[in-house]
Amino acid sequence: MSIFQSHRKRVIKTLDPNFEQKIRDSFQHQGVMQAHNGKLAEISPGYVELHLPFSNALAQQHGFFHGGIVATLADSASGYATYTVLAEDEECLSAEFKVNFLSPAKGSLLIARGSVLKAGRTLVITEASVSVVQNGVETECALMLHTLARVKHVKSGQNN
Repeated sequence: MSIFQSHRKRVIKTLDPNFEQKIRDSFQHQGVMQAHNGKLAEISPGYVELHLPFSNALAQQHGFFHGGIVATLADSASGYATYTVLAEDEECLSAEFKVNFLSPAKGSLLIARGSVLKAGRTLVITEASVSVVQNGVETECALMLHTLARVKHVKSGQNN
């Protein structure tokens, strides 16, 4: 059983009782997700699921979702999963990630599922799985291992 299938069985300590609203507010400031109709599909302690519909603006030359877009969605899902374990005055920034592409991302929808593996004092380690849906069939196309740094609140949106 993968981490993505068992995330609800793990005990995740949340420090901010309003983490869900914090994620929703932050998501509204993410330009790439807003410009391409990305959706927050699920939020729970230690877990976030994002959806991104296909468009030609997100495609590479062969008609698949571009690998950079696949990585972007994985980064966002695991980053927002991290938000669920942060204090109210904290956010996170990527320190490092590794993406393995398992199959071409050809389909009508990308689904990224991010899960917290370990929340440390300064770093949070997460995983993200990305699947593509084609003709109603979901196929896993990428896996990410992600390290994020905990930082004090960073301004978001137009007030940077």
